Amino acid sequence: MESESGDVLASMIQFINNHGDEQAEQLRREADQEFTIECEKITANEKDRLDKIFDARLEQEGVEMKIKESKAKNTQRIKKMIERNKYAEEVFKETQTRLQEKMTENADEYKELLKNLIVQSLIKLMETNVKVMWRESDEELVSEVLEEAAQMYKDLMKDNVKMLNGAEPPLNIQIDPKKYLPEYNPENPGSGCSGGVKLHARKGRIVISNTLDDRLDLCYQESTPRIRKLLYPSSVSYTH
Repeated sequence: MESESGDVLASMIQFINNHGDEQAEQLRREADQEFTIECEKITANEKDRLDKIFDARLEQEGVEMKIKESKAKNTQRIKKMIERNKYAEEVFKETQTRLQEKMTENADEYKELLKNLIVQSLIKLMETNVKVMWRESDEELVSEVLEEAAQMYKDLMKDNVKMLNGAEPPLNIQIDPKKYLPEYNPENPGSGCSGGVKLHARKGRIVISNTLDDRLDLCYQESTPRIRKLLYPSSVSYTH
């Protein structure tokens, strides 16, 4: 009996040990599986995080590269614009010099031009009391045409302004004493005056500048696109 009881007890202990080993093995397998799954999750999350960081850096580098390219293009375009303006201004200065030479060589033609400039300025002003300014070197020429210019203005107004009913408009045109326009300076044309006149009224509150430089500058502004096209026929045109 004791022998049989011992065998039963040993069998039970063996069963319990075997069952415990099986449970322990199953727990190890489950733990290993959970560990593997968790590692895969961590790895996947880290991979996604790194991919996002890489994509963000790549995008930022792309933006920075585009900015650098844009800056380089703008710098190049500005350089071209500066060069174009430089040559266009040289054309302007050369034209200014030639204009001055022509006016000096053709006194009669210049005198006629002065008369017309005065008439045009008077029409723009349409004032009764007007003062005229000119270069000191032009004083003799202007003095010769001033009275004729005033009469031309009166005749034009009388013939073309209906409200005057055929009457001459009153006009008191005077020389602005001791106020000359600056003389032409070949060393620095922009600081002087190539010729022409300035008229003002109402104590200088209304001014009409009709100098040759004003006229030349107006022509230059209007012709700048054409000048650039002639200088740079293959370049893309742009406004001044």
